[in-house]
Amino acid sequence: MTTSEKNRQVIHLHVIATDKHYYFGSISAMFEHFSCQDLGVALQTLYNTWKDEPYITDLAVFRKGRLIQKKQQNIKKGEVKPKIGR
Repeated sequence: MTTSEKNRQVIHLHVIATDKHYYFGSISAMFEHFSCQDLGVALQTLYNTWKDEPYITDLAVFRKGRLIQKKQQNIKKGEVKPKIGR
């Protein structure tokens, strides 16, 4: 499986107090921007106990998802990509 065929994990964070949504590429990236006091859970607790279901604290809701990307088409330098249907 090539890199373009892989679906990357996305961590969806919903901060309840502000009703704002944030998206991260990893759990540790989330803790670079928020403290465990902000989220109501420690980093290691999420690593040890969170599976696939939403993880809910009094302060936040955490969800795991997959980023689906378009398959990469390699076009040689100077080659013009044909337009379909025109």
